[in-house]
Amino acid sequence: MSRCASTTLVSLRSLFPKAQILGASDVRCDSCHSHPETVKPNGVLFIGLEDTEDLARQVIEGVANGAVAIVTEQFLPSPIPQCIVSDVREAYAVLANAIVGNPSKKVLTIGVIGTHGKTTAALITAAMLKHVGNRVAYHSTLGGCDGAAAGLRSDPDATAGELASFISKAQLNGSPAVVLEITDEMLCTRATQGIEFDVLLFTSLRKSQRVDKLRARGVENSMQRLMAQLKNHGVIVYNADDARLNRWIQRHQPHSIGYGIDAACDVMGRKLKSQGNTQSMMVQVGRSVMPLTSRLVGDHNARHILGAVAIGYAFGLDTDEIVAGIERLQRIPGRLQSIANPLCSITIDLADQADRLAVSLHALTRVNSAPIICVAEVPESATAEQLMAYGRVLERAASRVILTQSRTSTANAQKTIWSVLDGCSHPAAIQIVPNRETAIELAFRSARPGDQIMLAGWGTVRWTNNQTRESKSDLDVVEALLAKLDGEHNKTGANAAVNGEAMPVARQSLRIFDPA
Repeated sequence: MSRCASTTLVSLRSLFPKAQILGASDVRCDSCHSHPETVKPNGVLFIGLEDTEDLARQVIEGVANGAVAIVTEQFLPSPIPQCIVSDVREAYAVLANAIVGNPSKKVLTIGVIGTHGKTTAALITAAMLKHVGNRVAYHSTLGGCDGAAAGLRSDPDATAGELASFISKAQLNGSPAVVLEITDEMLCTRATQGIEFDVLLFTSLRKSQRVDKLRARGVENSMQRLMAQLKNHGVIVYNADDARLNRWIQRHQPHSIGYGIDAACDVMGRKLKSQGNTQSMMVQVGRSVMPLTSRLVGDHNARHILGAVAIGYAFGLDTDEIVAGIERLQRIPGRLQSIANPLCSITIDLADQADRLAVSLHALTRVNSAPIICVAEVPESATAEQLMAYGRVLERAASRVILTQSRTSTANAQKTIWSVLDGCSHPAAIQIVPNRETAIELAFRSARPGDQIMLAGWGTVRWTNNQTRESKSDLDVVEALLAKLDGEHNKTGANAAVNGEAMPVARQSLRIFDPA
């Protein structure tokens, strides 16, 4: 969606008092557009949102399609009025929200930002608020809900116009709250600039494979800009266990609520036990203490849970309501997602970076000490050092490793696979099966009862089978394999019953798979 429209006219002079308007004393519009082909009557066209745009061509096409004015950062030859602003991206976001009536002022708006854990924290928060208010809108990389329809596709690179329209629709649908996962792309494009927040949840500032020192500094600067978008009563909720984030909070001294497991803060959790696919902890909120049990395992998920608790605390909700809402959330797709089956424990996780992989493998080890067979996708867009780190994590934390490479051809994948093996002390122990579907079946057929299988690197994202060119996800392959193995087991058991033989155990009924 590249435009935002309204039934009322918005004055650019009133909205941008410091801007210079040439060719008219004022411009009134009811829609804003980022591409000339979408321009409608009474609409303004923003020039320069994309670095590669041919500005002169954009102006000509916009005029031909009926634009009443253009908004730009520099003077351009134009037969229609132009509004010159200091930052065209910020101006686009502000106007997009003004055209739909600034809906963030009319609902509770929660933004989730950080280098790790944004998606999980946003979905846990949405689950908690939905239990309390019966309806909530959320926008995350795993999908969204506009307050009426769930399971909507959400673009992690959403524009300011798309976000403004989403919040407006959520408000019209009667949703009392909106939870937004703010991605790095949204920060770069200033997509959230026109939104006013009641709460900003900061999950972490630690570096990762995709967030180097320079980009982490950019996230910090963006956080400071977002603070200026807090409503008068707005509050920062932050992970007090993150040392870098803690220092940032101490430096800027915002009105804030901290949460954590290790640090002394406003909302604290003490882990009690992890068993099966659940973990429990004692949560302290102010003077209130209450147990909480969740199917989201691992210390990182425990902190995300505490972040949602802190948001409920900021809104003045009762602790029992907060806990009940969080406990209703059974799983988050592709984030340590457990698949129930009688053979062995199966977990699907994104884990496409060394640090994320280490956290996920550690969480599985804490829950179940059984050996882990890890089918891991070679990371994309990683340096040789990052690939070596990925290999070190795999060798140290998994009992058996099967490397796959579904993103590129086998010939192009060799160099990255070798870099992963360079991080291993015993590279000969690592199995390399580029075809991911084959690798998953190999892991299944060679697993012993009680083993854990972790499918890392893709989460819910679909990949392509290099042999059949068919698009699949890890979950698709797992479900098909479980049905296939169950059929083989039933057939073997039936034959044994007819012949008067003893019923074989599950593993005995499975031949060892030959990838050739």
